[in-house]
Amino acid sequence: MFSRGDDLEPQPDVRVVPLRSVENEPDGPLSDADQQAWRSFVEGTQALLTFLDRELVDETDLALGEYMILEALADQPVLRMTDLAGGGLASRSTISRQVSRLVDLGDVERIPDTSDARNRLVRITDAGRDHLRRAANGHAHRVRRHLFAHVWQGHTADLDKFFRDIREGLE
Repeated sequence: MFSRGDDLEPQPDVRVVPLRSVENEPDGPLSDADQQAWRSFVEGTQALLTFLDRELVDETDLALGEYMILEALADQPVLRMTDLAGGGLASRSTISRQVSRLVDLGDVERIPDTSDARNRLVRITDAGRDHLRRAANGHAHRVRRHLFAHVWQGHTADLDKFFRDIREGLE
């Protein structure tokens, strides 16, 4: 007879594995396994980001960086330019160029910061929300197909933690 599942013992979380300690590893070149993993990470990440960017541009006339700026502004409708750059999206000069293009498209507008004249604020427009909405479904489909389809079921939170830990370790 098959189990209905209610008679099964809870299983320990086998995903909990201690992090590899690199403090005691020797200086010098990476091991062959580490070098291969590093190259796979760099090449895979670059290929994925390039593909997502190209598909977004072809479909919506938004580059991936511009799309991410619109996403950030959809979550927080008014941000300082320095906050966009500080969020890790890109360098200040790249963010400035991308915002200028989004202003030209009518997707965002620059507004003065009344509390600090040195800063500029950026606000998403209704047209920007519409542009983001039109781009979101295709983008989400591609992210699911080309990233999350390769993540073991139930491990999305692990992937999130992995990259958050890396980012926090760099700050």
